Amino acid sequence: MKSIKELLLTFLISTALINVNAQTEEEKIAQQLQNPLASITSLPIQHNFTNGIPGLESSTYTMSLQPVMAVDYGKFSIVHRGVFGVSYLPKSESGDAHKMGVTDFNYSFFFAPKKKLGKLAWGIGPSLDMPTATDPLLGSGKWSVGGSIVGVYQQNKWTLDMVFRQTMSFAGDEDRGNVSRFVGQTLIAYSLGNGWVVNTYPTITANWNAEKGQKWTIPVGGGINKLVFFGKMPVNFGAQYYQNVVRPDYAGKSEFRLITTFVFSK
Repeated sequence: MKSIKELLLTFLISTALINVNAQTEEEKIAQQLQNPLASITSLPIQHNFTNGIPGLESSTYTMSLQPVMAVDYGKFSIVHRGVFGVSYLPKSESGDAHKMGVTDFNYSFFFAPKKKLGKLAWGIGPSLDMPTATDPLLGSGKWSVGGSIVGVYQQNKWTLDMVFRQTMSFAGDEDRGNVSRFVGQTLIAYSLGNGWVVNTYPTITANWNAEKGQKWTIPVGGGINKLVFFGKMPVNFGAQYYQNVVRPDYAGKSEFRLITTFVFSK
């Protein structure tokens, strides 16, 4: 019969192995979430607080839902991505009432071959903007279509990726201006282990139809993320802060983000 010391040693070793496996799983999923082409199904919910918008009494708020679903077809996968949200605009300094409603909806998907270009994973596909906003201030009033491209490089604890999207309007409210819009997201992320990741993931936009000096919005900043398990469900929490170093006259000065990502399959 085993002695108490032997039983205690067995228990400690088993506990250590369980913790190592859990940490390894945390690190793996945390890195997958930095990869827009990863074979996962998830629901990121992003809370954006934008400060310093000219003419408004306080900060704006947008809750953005960004579901991701990857479908594997053997030699390639199709990654479906949606973006839609609910926004709140406070009272204006001129006395206009506050606004709250649904924003426009964007749907994109990427055709992503499993064979990489060297160490670069990539994907390409169409993108569609739908005028679902419930108030003119919350959307463009136009149907727009275009394309998206993504490139991902992962090496050890580092992830570098770029997602670029360009859309142009083709239908919609004739009283609203035409749309030619670029959205670029460039990520640099480093895994600290145990589900912790530091990253920078600014959303750079350009309105090609705007006047000179009013086209670009370029944020600079970053944040930190932590992946935990609620039962068997991985959930990632993050916080980020960005300062708009280049912006149109109507854009905010800074943005604070809180992100919660529910992972349903991995």
